[in-house]
Amino acid sequence: MKIYLPLCLLFTGCLFHTGDVDRISGAGTLIDIPDDPGLISKASVEYASGIVYHDSNRNQQRDRGESGIPNVGVSNGLEIVETDARGRWRLPSSDDSIFFVLKPSGWMTPLNEDQLPRFHYIHKPNGSPPSRFPGTAPTGALPNSIDFPLHRQSEPGKFRAVFFGDPQPRNQTEVDYIANDVVAELIGTDARFGVTLGDILFDDLSLFGSLNSTIALVGIPWFNVIGNHDLNREALVDHHSDETFESVYGPPYYSFDYGKVHFIVLDNVDWHHDEKTKRSGYRGGLGERQLQFVANDLSRVSDNKLVVLMMHIPLTGTKDRKELYRLIDKRPYTLSISGHTHRQTHTFIGESDGWEGKEPHHHIV
Repeated sequence: MKIYLPLCLLFTGCLFHTGDVDRISGAGTLIDIPDDPGLISKASVEYASGIVYHDSNRNQQRDRGESGIPNVGVSNGLEIVETDARGRWRLPSSDDSIFFVLKPSGWMTPLNEDQLPRFHYIHKPNGSPPSRFPGTAPTGALPNSIDFPLHRQSEPGKFRAVFFGDPQPRNQTEVDYIANDVVAELIGTDARFGVTLGDILFDDLSLFGSLNSTIALVGIPWFNVIGNHDLNREALVDHHSDETFESVYGPPYYSFDYGKVHFIVLDNVDWHHDEKTKRSGYRGGLGERQLQFVANDLSRVSDNKLVVLMMHIPLTGTKDRKELYRLIDKRPYTLSISGHTHRQTHTFIGESDGWEGKEPHHHIV
């Protein structure tokens, strides 16, 4: 028998108020964009470019009078650039890229019919590798301009968010259990958004659509973290194990701001295949590329801001956690939350696990 217990957390930002400055002058990876209209056209296949703009009528099309938004982060999963005064950005591209906007405080991305944030563009000219569960269809050449719409929204300094850990329904019957036992109880919640902390499903990735439409009934934006039961398990390399997840939700790791809090979604499920034994499996790990993204991301975040890390496997089960600790243990306000163990615990990570912060790090499972 499964018992579903959603977790609701109340966020109040940092312990003291220092004004409304969210960007450190000179921080992050900045680019010089020449005042040349030709920049927005694709100059070569090696670079993608576009505009982040104020979608005032929310039609997801840039209309006359809808201006670009400056100083907004855009990433390719490694580098992060900030838009110029006209909202323009430019980033290196490959044949397996996801470009995404980092939602700033006071702004929101569009949502699809399942309340999933639409904040990314997938560039896979040849599509995903063949798999039991489909990934991304061939996208063809890069568009001339990849534009990200944002609209303004009110975000209080004190707010609630709902977290699910490991709902992992095996079939439609168990999706219905979630609908009746959990979703029905959450309709009308005052939470501003929800997050599923991985193991969204139990290996049958064809259920993504059904579960998403069920959770959408809660009526709030819903973010999703990848778990070990959400993978393309026939993949031979880690970066092909999340093809179906990406086609549904977008990048497996990214960040966004809400109110005075900076949230980072992490993918710490490292899929690997042993050619000698012909066996595959997973372990807790982030990898160099993702750690560099986190470093680039945090270089743009003020030290007085609360940083919340969201992942599937607990930090203490992540092999390169000490590298992650070095990126956050000098910050006064950090919190992390995960799933995976099917138990709810509070862990205070200290010196014995390699943490070097003045105070132990609070990790909620």
